[in-house]
Amino acid sequence: MEDTGESLNSPIIPYPGKQLLPGSREHFFGLKSGIKDRYIYDLGLSTGEMMYECKGGMGLSNERHIIGLHDLMRMPYAESLIREEFKNQFKGKWGKAKYYRIRRDLNQELKNPSRRTFAKLYCLMSSSGFIHKFDSYGNFKCEYFPHALDTSEIKVKNKKLINSDFIITRGGINSFDYNLLTRKSLVYFHMPFPSTELYKSQVLEFFDCIDLKKYDFLLSARLINRGRMDKTLSEWASSYSSIKFTKFTFTDIFITNF
Repeated sequence: MEDTGESLNSPIIPYPGKQLLPGSREHFFGLKSGIKDRYIYDLGLSTGEMMYECKGGMGLSNERHIIGLHDLMRMPYAESLIREEFKNQFKGKWGKAKYYRIRRDLNQELKNPSRRTFAKLYCLMSSSGFIHKFDSYGNFKCEYFPHALDTSEIKVKNKKLINSDFIITRGGINSFDYNLLTRKSLVYFHMPFPSTELYKSQVLEFFDCIDLKKYDFLLSARLINRGRMDKTLSEWASSYSSIKFTKFTFTDIFITNF
């Protein structure tokens, strides 16, 4: 279940723990001009909410089925296909028995998925609170926990995605090729919440390296959660520029080296 103040359906592909607070993205872009004109490398593609605001970019992910979901979102029929699957599979209404039957059938389809398969997966994820949980075989394992099916963000972003310069591919921080970068590139990553201290140290070390190579970076993260500050992140951010956005007892931070 999402935290207070965190809307499940605000990004094009909701992802609790890997998405920004409502209003956070707009606050950052309002204060940091010129970002939307950059070519961005999103090294941990999940929601795509920052990358899809920019002129173009490359989204990299090694997560189960994220690439397939984002590939669907770039199709002109994405919203209508998702709505069609909801109408055909769920008969326009959630139901626990239907959910588990469709989940069983979907896991067979995920062995060789089509875009229709990913439309069905989107519906199932919506009916389980958009928790991204897959086993080692790629089977969707979330339990029934319905939320409203909201495709409004897909409708808003779809025209831009159809005609834009976005590449979606497998990869991430550990396998990123620095040769792709130019001085005009922007390297982006959203720190998942929660993250272990070891994982955070590896990510922060990577961005220190990006800075030493004289490339621009943007790192976003949850700085304060329910009033508790991430001291590791706070101390590291003091060496760079940052913009914060607070909603209730939560604060997002955007850290840049330019």
